[in-house]
Amino acid sequence: MNRMKFFLAMISAGLCVSAGLVCGQEPPLPAKSETPLPTPTATPVTRPQLNIPDIPIPVEPQRLVPNPSLTTHFRAPNSADPAEAAAALSQLDAAFQKSPLGQAAEEQRLHIEWRQLQNRTAHDPDVLAAKEAAAKAKTDFARREQLRAYYNIQYAKMRALASSPALKSYLDAKKAAALGGLAQPRVRP
Repeated sequence: MNRMKFFLAMISAGLCVSAGLVCGQEPPLPAKSETPLPTPTATPVTRPQLNIPDIPIPVEPQRLVPNPSLTTHFRAPNSADPAEAAAALSQLDAAFQKSPLGQAAEEQRLHIEWRQLQNRTAHDPDVLAAKEAAAKAKTDFARREQLRAYYNIQYAKMRALASSPALKSYLDAKKAAALGGLAQPRVRP
C-alpha cells in the first residue's frame, strides 16, 4: 500500500512540475512591426559629429601590368653567342644578389658553411683541450678566460679552412659575437 501511495505521489508531483513548466513559460514576443513605437520617456541621443574626410575614388582602375620604366630589362641572349649568354647571366646574378631574397640565400649558404667548418674542427685535439680546460675552470673569471682562448683557437682553425673572403668575414663576425657574449660590462674588474 505504501508503494502505491509513493507511486501516486510521484505522478502527481511530476504533473504539477510539468504543469508549472507549461504555465510558467513567457508570453510570445510581439510580431515585428514596420514602424517603431515611440517611447514617451526616451530622450533623443545626440552623437558627436565625426569629421572624416571623403576619400577620393580613383577614376581609372589600377594597372595590373607593372610600369615598364620601373623594371630592369634583360636581353634574351642569342643561343649562338655564349659570351652574350654569360653577360646576361651575370646581369641576372647581380640583380638577384641585390634583392632581399638573394641576401637571405647568401646568409643561409654562409651559415651552412660555418656549421660544416665547425663540425670539421670540433674533433681537433687543440680545440678539445681548450674546451676541456674551460669546463674544468674553478672560477667564473677563469672560465671566461678559457672560453676566450677556446674561441680564438677554434675560429683560427676554421678561418684557415675557409675558402672564400665572404666566409672569412662571416667567421670574423661570428667570432666577435661569441667573444662579445663573454663580456661582463657591469662587473668591475
